[in-house]
Amino acid sequence: MALFWAANMIVLKFLLAYLSPPALSSVRFVMVTVIGLLVLAFTRGPIRIERRDWPKLVVSSWLGITLYQVLFMEGLDRTTAFVSNLMQGTEPLFALILLRVLGRKVLARQWAGVLVAFLGAVLFFLQEAGGGVRIAFGFGDLLNVTSAMAFAAYGLMSGELFERYPGRTVMGLSMLIGVVPLVPWSWYELTSTDWSALPLVVWAALVFSAILPVYVGYWIWNWAVAKKGLAYASLYIFVDIIVTGVFAWAFLGERFSGLRLLGAGIILVGVRLAR
Repeated sequence: MALFWAANMIVLKFLLAYLSPPALSSVRFVMVTVIGLLVLAFTRGPIRIERRDWPKLVVSSWLGITLYQVLFMEGLDRTTAFVSNLMQGTEPLFALILLRVLGRKVLARQWAGVLVAFLGAVLFFLQEAGGGVRIAFGFGDLLNVTSAMAFAAYGLMSGELFERYPGRTVMGLSMLIGVVPLVPWSWYELTSTDWSALPLVVWAALVFSAILPVYVGYWIWNWAVAKKGLAYASLYIFVDIIVTGVFAWAFLGERFSGLRLLGAGIILVGVRLAR
């Protein structure tokens, strides 16, 4: 999952040269929805969800697909890449807070490990901030923090559904429910884009981004939450951060300084401690 999500960051940077953030988000998830429904059709379901679980399915879909995508894209548009990347590392913190609020057991070493890993993430991204580091918290930053909260809540709720139903059922239905409000948000961008003018390589990148990082990546995420719990699975968000940095160094020519190596090392220490 971390490999797929890290590779997706490189692909998204390429795609953003051709598509606006809203159009990119919506077309990817429309593709994922089609894939999910085709998988359900070819495997002949099942598509039945018990009545008591429908509210959880709907809310988790809106949180992890609709709300998360809107907040993430709008936040990215209003703040720096440094803050956007760093906010990704707050998701494990919110996961532990959410579990504690719900009365679930959270070990002291889990708190310590996540906090250490988050410190490593700060150092990891400090290089990107350059000389512009300053204490500030704007509207874009608020959107990024809220998106991390939404994804943590999504993981908890969707993971419980994965315990009760086949993954293809949850994926197909949740993507369909989540994409319905996502399309109106980006309708202007979708209709104003000249899709016929896009090069074949862009369409290939869109298909890749839809299948592996979103459909398969989300599936792995929810399966891991169901098997190991949200606190454990969330740690791999930090692994995703490190792998993204390696891919950016390898494919985008970004520098990998000693500070970034130190941050990566601290992240791994924190992950090991929390596990």
